[in-house]
Amino acid sequence: MINMKALPYISIVIVSLNNERTLSECLRGIKDQDYPQDNIEYLAIDGGSIDETVAIFKKFHFRVIASPILKNAEAQRAIGLKLASHNLIVSIDADNYLPTRLWLRQMVRPFMEDPMVIHAGTMYYGYRRTDSLYNRYVGLFGNVDPIVYYIGRPDRLPRYQKCWTSGKIISDRRAYTVVEFDTNTLPTVGCNGVVYRRDILLKYSKSTPKDFLHIDVFVDAIKSGHRRFAIVKNDVIHDTAVSLPALMKKRIAFLSHYYLASETNRRYLIYDPHSTKSNMKLLLYIFYTMTMVKPCFDALRGFFYIADVAWFVHPLICWIYLLSYGRAIIKRTIRL
Repeated sequence: MINMKALPYISIVIVSLNNERTLSECLRGIKDQDYPQDNIEYLAIDGGSIDETVAIFKKFHFRVIASPILKNAEAQRAIGLKLASHNLIVSIDADNYLPTRLWLRQMVRPFMEDPMVIHAGTMYYGYRRTDSLYNRYVGLFGNVDPIVYYIGRPDRLPRYQKCWTSGKIISDRRAYTVVEFDTNTLPTVGCNGVVYRRDILLKYSKSTPKDFLHIDVFVDAIKSGHRRFAIVKNDVIHDTAVSLPALMKKRIAFLSHYYLASETNRRYLIYDPHSTKSNMKLLLYIFYTMTMVKPCFDALRGFFYIADVAWFVHPLICWIYLLSYGRAIIKRTIRL
């Protein structure tokens, strides 16, 4: 049991852009946490919303900062990192919902018990039977990008997996697993319901907010010896709620901007075209997708664990992401 009086000060940082659909539910879950309110700083970095997003933040007593760099979530994260008052940054996206009132306490616990931990993420995405088909799929499979899963770099697990296996396992405790990653095993640690140390990211963040990408900074930190991460045995609900065509369009834009625009400036690549191992894994994913055998097997495996037809969205998602990556690469090649 965590001593409430010993709980650390934290800064909850949310980046936003026209999130009125999901924001109220997101903020209600945050404000309902069983955590000392005096220990929490509430900070929102808005990228130019024209809907009710800013008004909703103010209703929930968040400090709202208008980002000078519009429509760039990573730049907003960099600004939030610099402006936050406390060393533990709780990064919650505006379409994330916290599943229990104990979530914040669960997420800060690894930092209280192991001072070498620099990042804590959830083991799963939340699953609710009342959600939309695609949101249920994300909650069940634990990933929005099947290429990341088949290449072996996912930061969440499908529901049929019960323990974390990648990286070097330091300790497997009841509430969380402590893992050391190197640059070859680091998952795609995201910002959907995670906690990280501000001092570490500030130390290794040499870029301007416009060029900031948090996962590259973690690579730099790992190279300097900060390898310890925590996988907390809970979840965070991710309300993507997009149509499949919109998902494909969004993914192409994301890949073009963050992962394929400039390989020379990137330290973390989901897929490294100069790596034989990476090329082999990508070819294997293409084979899996085109034959449909492996995606269908994984969907069936999941269905036997939790009987929900949302598992069978997986083969279609594999095709959508294969096409999305292909189009993004073609667009980049044409620009070159």
